[in-house]
Amino acid sequence: MVSRAALAAGAVPALLSGCGKKRNFKIGVCDWTLNMSGNPESFKVGKAIGLDGIQVSYPFTPKNPAVFATPEQCAAVKAAMKATGLECASTASTGFNNFPFATTDGAVEQATACIKAAADFGSRDILLPFYGKASLLGADKRIKPELFKPLVERLKLIAPVAEKFGVSIGMENSINADDSLRIIEAVGSPAVKVYFDIFNYQYYGFETIPEMKKLKGHINQIHLKDKGHKLDSKSGCPRDMNACFEAILEIGYDGWLVFELHGHNPKKDGTIFDVLKHNTDFVKNSVLFA
Repeated sequence: MVSRAALAAGAVPALLSGCGKKRNFKIGVCDWTLNMSGNPESFKVGKAIGLDGIQVSYPFTPKNPAVFATPEQCAAVKAAMKATGLECASTASTGFNNFPFATTDGAVEQATACIKAAADFGSRDILLPFYGKASLLGADKRIKPELFKPLVERLKLIAPVAEKFGVSIGMENSINADDSLRIIEAVGSPAVKVYFDIFNYQYYGFETIPEMKKLKGHINQIHLKDKGHKLDSKSGCPRDMNACFEAILEIGYDGWLVFELHGHNPKKDGTIFDVLKHNTDFVKNSVLFA
């Protein structure tokens, strides 16, 4: 059993690591970015790119909510990890965007299965998405009031499971840091955190760096993403990639950095492999690894 105090204490090394110590971030990619959702062959591609791990996803539908992946699928993932030496960065039930966690029957069971799968794969994190039909963002750029209570109630049901297995629940959403912190405070569990995407915050109308700083100590993983796909494209979204990297260091974050692409077009932007290889080299030669 992992206590709340033990989980909370896990933030201490991260904070102390901001004192001039060289970091060794692990770098991964979402399997869906590779167009290989639920495909263990993604680990071979990740190794060829030079990554450390894969964010493993399977689709969720309410037909069989208690299953994240079949025993055969789980065995295949673990075999791929062993064969490549790569890790599972985190797990994600991507179907939550169409079957919202806050309102869908079976969502609690699916999130529970996602947590257990992460632990089985040796990961300490899951991604819980809130986009599309699951968006929490109202017209006033605040959380929709009618979703706050049911969301908190359901998070309270899965938080003890996450604590037990030593896994953090990362809410990836389109709301601002203040509303995310309201949710975290209302749930009252150190297992509930934010999955921070440096592109999405600006995309949905907020400023990436101030929002990141507000969430210091409450971020379980980070998606690295740029409108221009290559992280040094200077696309303007996010406004300043190097400033984002500096902010990551400033808040003492030392977890996984996971690549994700948004609207990538191979004919226009180059192959996914080449873009991700470029981004891997760029990050490893950035201030993050200085």
